[in-house]
Amino acid sequence: MKHIYKLSIVLLAVFTFVGCNVDDDDAVSVLPMKELSASLAQQVDIIGVEDDATSYDLVINFSEDLPSYSSIEYSLDGGATTISSASTGDNTLVISVDFEPADNFHDIILSNFIVVNAAARNFTTSLIGNTSVRLMRQGFFSAKMTWEGNQDLDLDLDAMTSSWGWAGNTLDSSAGITNEENVSDMLADGNYALWVFEWPNNTFSNPVDINFDIVTAGGNFSFTINAQDFGWQLWLTKSTDGDGNVSYTFYTEDPS
Repeated sequence: MKHIYKLSIVLLAVFTFVGCNVDDDDAVSVLPMKELSASLAQQVDIIGVEDDATSYDLVINFSEDLPSYSSIEYSLDGGATTISSASTGDNTLVISVDFEPADNFHDIILSNFIVVNAAARNFTTSLIGNTSVRLMRQGFFSAKMTWEGNQDLDLDLDAMTSSWGWAGNTLDSSAGITNEENVSDMLADGNYALWVFEWPNNTFSNPVDINFDIVTAGGNFSFTINAQDFGWQLWLTKSTDGDGNVSYTFYTEDPS
């Protein structure tokens, strides 16, 4: 009977200890979710890249220092998704884009911002602002001309003098047989104009509405011009500021 009594005392002591341990635990608290965001450093549609550049470092900014195992998913020129990883504590990430000599521009689309086990670690992640950008050589210029009707129009891109006379230099010429002509070149800062003529006699057989769709590092532009006869139909000035930002001024009438 003594042994049974002692055993009972021991069991009672154990149960009492366990019961006190549970009662003394702190209340369980759930930490609020912490928002992490990523965005392009330059919130623009087009970033001008130097004409002789062989690569460009596109910077991604984060709202605060990153936890471990973080990355950005992106596509380059519509290709397969690529992952670029950041280190713990980083608040920026650089995506390096190669430029071959024949490359005029590259398109980058951010598709995802990833923190491994984000939900379990009480993180929510998001991309904010622009999620796509075009990296384009500063001097790149492309013009597409379209029109309706049976006239066989051709297109020249001409360099102009400071007083808007022809500089004697045609940079590119397009003389196809469809209702679309395209010219392009790498432009230095200065004056230029688009010359339109009708094959084979230059003079228009009829006035015609011409559409110009223009792609540049300063943006994309569209014009519709009612051309009465052959000659320069659109004039433009390209300029680049000290930060490498490209801008264009267009004229639908002779600025001279």
